[in-house]
Amino acid sequence: MNRRTVNAWVAVQCRSELTRFSYLSPPLKPMDVEIRVTHCGLCSSDLHLIDGHWGDASVYPQVCGHEVTGHVSAVGENVAGLHLGQRVGVGWYRSACLACEFCLRGEEQHCAGLVATCTHGEHGGLADYLYCDSRFVFPIPDELSSEQAAPLLCAGVTVHTALKRATWPGMAVGIVGIGGLGHLAIQFAAKRGCRVTALSSSPHKERDALTLGAHRFVDLSKPFACNQVRNALDYILVTSSVACDWSAIVDMLRPFGTLCFAGMPPPVTFDIAAMMYKTLSITTANVGGRQDIVDTLDFAATRQVRPWVQSWPLGDVNHAIRQLRKGRVHYRAVMHVGDVQSQTL
Repeated sequence: MNRRTVNAWVAVQCRSELTRFSYLSPPLKPMDVEIRVTHCGLCSSDLHLIDGHWGDASVYPQVCGHEVTGHVSAVGENVAGLHLGQRVGVGWYRSACLACEFCLRGEEQHCAGLVATCTHGEHGGLADYLYCDSRFVFPIPDELSSEQAAPLLCAGVTVHTALKRATWPGMAVGIVGIGGLGHLAIQFAAKRGCRVTALSSSPHKERDALTLGAHRFVDLSKPFACNQVRNALDYILVTSSVACDWSAIVDMLRPFGTLCFAGMPPPVTFDIAAMMYKTLSITTANVGGRQDIVDTLDFAATRQVRPWVQSWPLGDVNHAIRQLRKGRVHYRAVMHVGDVQSQTL
């Protein structure tokens, strides 16, 4: 394949607005594919990369975007299972060694040789083309639009994998935060047959929570409301990135309950002695392996889990980023990628 000029939007330095940028496509390796991007999600991880919060993960010029959908436009000579024109998606990572302990266990996200889609100098999906290992490219089910599928490839798989590994029908599950992660977690938990309690300090989101499938809503800013669910939940998934009254959250867990963090709040302190009385566990969530991504897409397609999306043309990416920073996206931001060169700042 002849190398082409790729048109992208890039942060040229830490905390800068994105500007237009072009680079020469890499040579297509035997197991690689080229994807003509049609949609790309934005999430808080992209903001961390733009702002340099994760140290050397940000390499400027930084092309973000790791919730990517599009169509296969070229394939390497050894690619199997994908064909030209096929609608596909790529999530947080684009390659791994596929030979280590974790890869062989289907936990590629923990591979020491993991190559993320848009960190450490890799160019992500805020561009008209993306290049990656075909074994980390996933067909999109027909039931999902490309716009809907994009957020599932990172936000969706993160919460679905956590719930899949720890919950079962009839379980009392709490979801802390009703945002980009939380609104998906409520849907996945409800569709798994769990009894879902939405936990939020934003009372205006109660209607959304119930529409998404929650059985009840608890206003975390009201101690009386929190006391009503003391010792009532088996599993709580934290999707919020803001500080909470963690003692009140822990009090909601039943004996042998689990508190799982999928969001990234500020540093947290717990009363371990108090947790011992109920034999409680604290754990975290990651994006999941390749099979987890397939499972997430299939579950969402067949069980009617759909992200609530606000979308913009790629040329409006800086406006979308400003809305995301202000918490004004309801609930996932997705960029429509068209002719990058024809769009304006």
